[in-house]
Amino acid sequence: MIKLNKTEAPEYLNDKTIECLTEQYKNTGKNVWNHEKIKDALLLSSSSKCAYCECKVNAESNYMEVEHFEDKGSNPDKVVIWENLLPSCKRCNGAKGTHNVLAEPIINPFVIDPKSHLGFKLYRLIDKTDVGKNTIDVLNLNHSERAVFKRFEIGEQVLSSISDAHDRYQAWLKGGKTTRSKNILVGGVEGLLLECQPFSSYSATAATVLHYESSYTELVETLKAERLWNDELERLHYTSLELVLECD
Repeated sequence: MIKLNKTEAPEYLNDKTIECLTEQYKNTGKNVWNHEKIKDALLLSSSSKCAYCECKVNAESNYMEVEHFEDKGSNPDKVVIWENLLPSCKRCNGAKGTHNVLAEPIINPFVIDPKSHLGFKLYRLIDKTDVGKNTIDVLNLNHSERAVFKRFEIGEQVLSSISDAHDRYQAWLKGGKTTRSKNILVGGVEGLLLECQPFSSYSATAATVLHYESSYTELVETLKAERLWNDELERLHYTSLELVLECD
């Protein structure tokens, strides 16, 4: 989970429409929030990811659900209030259900930074606060198959990409430092860093594994010494640093 910045509410959700849709829901129970303009704006806010687990929700096998942070059954007046809506995958939305976030607060990543409440250990999220523990338990964020194993896969991909970058650096040295081998090396490192950006799935895991890996630090120092580290790599590097969770 990473900190998200919400876009402005879509023009569709003007005061008149909000009033009309809210009354319609109260009178009929109709799903008035499942509108393309609402969903498109939510997807834009999260880079098409679930706000909670960070899986992509625009893929063929994973669909976005409009999640009500304060349960719509208990808070019908907020059924289409923009600040109460989040993009969620079906599993996170289903796990949270009708949980009362006022009685037992959980993280709303559009409001607070998850790093203040969550840490990372052996591909499991760990709680740093009661809010962090509530969040992990309510959203089932340490479910072995759908969460922990997926983080493990992402972490292994990151470690493999770091190893590949070291191999490419050696190929660049032994091959006479050609432009072609340099571009392959730098392009590979850029691709690695792109997997650790806010728009990438499971970016908190990828960034955490990357920056806690000593061989990545060694790689950066080596590339800088050889004047291969450029401004774009530096920008991506520091953006990814902002997503890193504290490891226990």
